[in-house]
Amino acid sequence: MDFFNRIAEHTHLLNKSDNEILSYCIRNNQAIAGMKIQELAEALYISPASVIRFCKKLGFSGFSEFKAALKMEVMQHPEKRESEVRSIDFLKDINKTIQLIHEDSIEQILELIHTKKRIEIYAVGSSRMAANEFAKRLQILGKAAFCYDDSSLMNISAGQLSGEDLVIALSASGETSLVITAANMAKSRGAAIVSITNLGSSTLSDMADVNVYVHSTCFAKAGITVRSRVQLLIVCEYIFFRYLEGYTCD
Repeated sequence: MDFFNRIAEHTHLLNKSDNEILSYCIRNNQAIAGMKIQELAEALYISPASVIRFCKKLGFSGFSEFKAALKMEVMQHPEKRESEVRSIDFLKDINKTIQLIHEDSIEQILELIHTKKRIEIYAVGSSRMAANEFAKRLQILGKAAFCYDDSSLMNISAGQLSGEDLVIALSASGETSLVITAANMAKSRGAAIVSITNLGSSTLSDMADVNVYVHSTCFAKAGITVRSRVQLLIVCEYIFFRYLEGYTCD
């Protein structure tokens, strides 16, 4: 099974510590290939037994099989120097994002969208495009959905929410402070939190009730660093069409 398909199939089993291991392994994928389990455990300040449990949660027999699968992924999609970055790498990110979609998580989100009274979507920067479009899509279906990209408006919104409401927070990095602050406030008031972030552990994904992951690489060219948000848009569009398919009448 493809490495990212396997991750998508088992991410719902991972806890915060497991997600931190996953994040480290993906960020340091080339180094992991030459690491022993003890070295990885020491780098993360955990026990080798924790690494083994993590690997087994993902469906691997142990660290050796996990490492071999990760190495195969790296061999198929090697990292490139700045001068070698190509548009095809962007398309590979999209394919990996599609592989990471876990249907159980999508079903939970659809149920939340259907049952919650109000839906607040938080995003800033380049993620606003996906958030705004998602809110408009839900409004077409008669949902009380609103998008906020201003910190003051986010905090005002979050302070008025309750257990009857839902927050969908978009952040490719999962570390956008404005979004995290508002989501934390909403969570303290009982609102359900859905995060759409890059794969792995992040402040936003760790606090969310349901997580959806994308694969969004930072590409550099001619001194310009860019991270695409199209993956966020694809996930939002997929959720919308799944809701349209399952929760609306002909």
